[in-house]
Amino acid sequence: MNRIIWCRARGRVAWLACVVASLATSAVAQPFAYVSNEWSNDITVVDVAKAAVAATIPVGKRPRGIALSPDAKTLYVALGSEDAIGVVDLATRKMTDKIAAGSDPEMFALSPDGSKLYASNEDANSASLIDLARRAVVASVPVGIEPEGVSVSPDGRLVYVTSESTHSVSVIQAQPFEVKTSILVETRPREAAFSPDGSRAYVSAEIAGAVSVVDVKRSKVVATIRIDRPGARPKGVLVSPDGKRVFVSTGSGNEVVVIDAASLQLVGHVAVEGRPWGLGMTRDGRRLVTANGVAATAAVIDTETLRVVATVPAGKGAWGVAVGPN
Repeated sequence: MNRIIWCRARGRVAWLACVVASLATSAVAQPFAYVSNEWSNDITVVDVAKAAVAATIPVGKRPRGIALSPDAKTLYVALGSEDAIGVVDLATRKMTDKIAAGSDPEMFALSPDGSKLYASNEDANSASLIDLARRAVVASVPVGIEPEGVSVSPDGRLVYVTSESTHSVSVIQAQPFEVKTSILVETRPREAAFSPDGSRAYVSAEIAGAVSVVDVKRSKVVATIRIDRPGARPKGVLVSPDGKRVFVSTGSGNEVVVIDAASLQLVGHVAVEGRPWGLGMTRDGRRLVTANGVAATAAVIDTETLRVVATVPAGKGAWGVAVGPN
């Protein structure tokens, strides 16, 4: 039931209090995007609905990978030059802790329950498992050379880590934490994204200008999608909440391209100036946010019309994006 309508059934004083509470709840539910800025060492908080900067949060050195806890109360950011994961309390919008994460963490992903964090250690050619309750690395495994992208399957059982120089994806079993197999993909893989049902993974390949489609059950590439667009160097990849479309940022190609998940064909593209890099999406799938590193901006894209509806200032070297309800 609509909360305002429900409020009308109550007494006048109670009705007024209820309306105020309803409006406050609505305000809290507005989506915010958090953009990590690699060279200005901060995070830009973007009010997606208002298309405006809501805050800037100083963090540590060289922030790149970024993610929200499942309850959207905590923001985590990889601080590559500090070998740590920064912890930001979103109620106060202040960094409250740093967790040692192994050498040069670039990207990471959280377990579905938010209890564990899996980080790629670029300089060490390894992946680390961090127990967030203990605030400590509890396991580490070797992966390919120059590991970057980290993604966790929807059921939490598998962790994919892309390795740029060995053109591979390490398939890690979450429990116990060990490498199960390795999948050869296209040249210089950057990120991986699972479909909502966990049956597929899409792996962007920067130099190849392609996306590898992986059958997760078989740990096998079953298709390769060529991104035949001018200057395309695929980096960020996201799957829509309904699993029907895949969005890929093309870096120096200055576009986000759209792939139909059923046909595996390109079905659209949207121009984004300033090298779109990291991607984030609202939970309803209606807005896509890009971090544009050269332009130091964040672009908000309507995913139905494939138009940029707003461009908001960010920090230097805008890199990654996380989007949450508050």
